[in-house]
Amino acid sequence: MNLGEIIYIKRKEKGLTQEELAEKINVARQTVSKWETGDTLPDVESLKNLALVLEFSIDEIFGIETDGNDDKTEWLIIGGFIIGSSLGLVFDNMILGYAAGMAGLGAGFLMKAFRK
Repeated sequence: MNLGEIIYIKRKEKGLTQEELAEKINVARQTVSKWETGDTLPDVESLKNLALVLEFSIDEIFGIETDGNDDKTEWLIIGGFIIGSSLGLVFDNMILGYAAGMAGLGAGFLMKAFRK
């Protein structure tokens, strides 16, 4: 199941229209529509807001399995997104922010893969 399908299903479970969801997370209705169809992906802040409003785990979306221990890999992934978002805001260049965030995500996945 992809992110757009999850957004659609969770929105329907909550009984929200695209317009209502858009208002709750401060985006345009067309933006929600594009996410659900897979035309675009939400930025980090919007993904966080979606997860809070629709009550789903971002870890599950990215396929991150937590086993209950203090795994530094998850912190690397989260840190990459936080640093990436901050860089994007500071330099007014969200592409740079996304790149740094994805680098943290990729490094975390690589560490998990080599650990197994």
